[in-house]
Amino acid sequence: MERIKSQGKLLRKKLHVVKEQKKLLMLEEARLVRMARQRGAAVKQLAKVKKEKARLMVEEARLLRVLKQNHYPAI
Repeated sequence: MERIKSQGKLLRKKLHVVKEQKKLLMLEEARLVRMARQRGAAVKQLAKVKKEKARLMVEEARLLRVLKQNHYPAI
């Protein structure tokens, strides 16, 4: 029983980390979009950030699904 509770706690902590990473990537993406409008050099970086953001969104969805399946509150 303790192991199950600790897994839920770890999943919630991982979800929090993923959400924070997503927030930071969104800010980085906005900065790069502004830079790309001014100069064309940021386009390559912007593509990398968008790919990373998509990966994080998939990870967040997976964690939320696991938490809901195990009847843990996601927040």
